[in-house]
Amino acid sequence: MFALSDNDPLSACAQQLDPTLGTIFGQVRQLVEETRALWERVLAEGRQPSAKDLATLRPAIDQQLLTTGAFGCGGGVIVEPNGLADREMHLEWWYLADGGKTLPLRPNFDRRRENYYDYTEMPWYSRPMKTGKSVVEGPYVDLYGTNMYVLTFTMPIEVQGRFIGVAGLDLSLHNVERLLVRSLMRLEHEAVLISADGRVIASNTANWMVGDLAQALLNTLPRDGIRLALAESEAGWSLVRLPVLRRK
Repeated sequence: MFALSDNDPLSACAQQLDPTLGTIFGQVRQLVEETRALWERVLAEGRQPSAKDLATLRPAIDQQLLTTGAFGCGGGVIVEPNGLADREMHLEWWYLADGGKTLPLRPNFDRRRENYYDYTEMPWYSRPMKTGKSVVEGPYVDLYGTNMYVLTFTMPIEVQGRFIGVAGLDLSLHNVERLLVRSLMRLEHEAVLISADGRVIASNTANWMVGDLAQALLNTLPRDGIRLALAESEAGWSLVRLPVLRRK
């Protein structure tokens, strides 16, 4: 990594991207806090939370999806197996449908059926559970939900020191990329925004396709190339400037 002055165009671009990530993580954090408060209230009543209790989170979820300036196309809370009194597996997840309405996601949790959905194997669930840290997964095609190309932001939820699930938001990559490219297009050189595992999030040139693996940019840069980690460290994203002028 290189230390750049705040006046350097790459630093200026990174500073424009950081608030966007901060806003997204802030939205997920609100869901974490709402869920934790709900869980603690129910435990104080001397009982285990139920699916009906979790359904009361819908206004908070809708707020993150419908508020002006919101980024999410889906969001909610996924509970650890047997975490509820009346469900082995459960998610309180809503997605944006046509007309600005939110609809519930209802995957199949019947192990006997072919399309059984085991969210515990999904990285956006398993990684926060194991590490206790926030995670950004993708971009990938959400085959079990909206069938859109998405980024998934999740955070672990802990109550009284115990992991009880994750809160998260799905973001349509189309909308996010359009927002990010606006900043990248201000750079004269080719620039690529890459995820922690080396996937292309956005670029200001057609030479780098969104979703492609570009792990080489995490390890070995071309001569005079620069990689800058974004200040919003929870995402683990880096901004790379290549020593090639962008064709305009």
